[in-house]
Amino acid sequence: MKKNFWLEYWSDKTSGMHRSSSEDFLQKEAREKLFHLAGGKSLLDFGCGSADLLVYYALEYEVCVGADSSQAMIDKAKERLRLHQLEDRVSLSRNDDVHIWDYLEKEEGGNCRFERISAGQVIQYLDKKQVEHFISNALEHLTEEGKICLFDVVNERLYPLWHAGLFNYSDSVVSVVFRLLKQRLSVFKNHLLRRPVYDDGYLYTPVFFIELAKKYKLDVEFANSMYYEYRYHVFFTRSTAK
Repeated sequence: MKKNFWLEYWSDKTSGMHRSSSEDFLQKEAREKLFHLAGGKSLLDFGCGSADLLVYYALEYEVCVGADSSQAMIDKAKERLRLHQLEDRVSLSRNDDVHIWDYLEKEEGGNCRFERISAGQVIQYLDKKQVEHFISNALEHLTEEGKICLFDVVNERLYPLWHAGLFNYSDSVVSVVFRLLKQRLSVFKNHLLRRPVYDDGYLYTPVFFIELAKKYKLDVEFANSMYYEYRYHVFFTRSTAK
């Protein structure tokens, strides 16, 4: 797979592909995330997309930076922030998971540190090495009492079942089994063609994040997503163990 596959994929997208684009749904999803963010005065929202949730985050944080690799998304985010009269409360940056940290050092006041760093529906587009680098860099820009929130990680065990329709209770067992078999054939084909195995990117189990937490001496917690059956949230804080 080409290294920049997902960057190219998102380059012209202008929608965050939430389950619903209604303002009522986005507001409810934002409330869920804000509950887990649990305070703090400064926030870096990496992968902010078109600011679907960022407009609600911005109401709660004194310092708010939104970043995304897609210029199309950043342009949409600017429009949405203007619509909500929040353009003066959020700093937007077009940067990927590698270059965002240099941007923060140069443009956001030198040794810029946040109390909260979030990434929503983003980790699935980073491979394991990229995820680890993101966590490592995020820690250098996180306050001592800060929190890293990786929202809506795709569950490696649940996603194939959801994709096959197992959570659609109106489907028959036969149709679910058929889709599972078709899915496995598609996975095998994509492996051979060196394409992304799933349309939703990389899948992860909690074990991967537990190992990262051990390596970087972090505490880690998990919570199931309220609005996506096959996703879960990961929260890192610096370990309090002696």
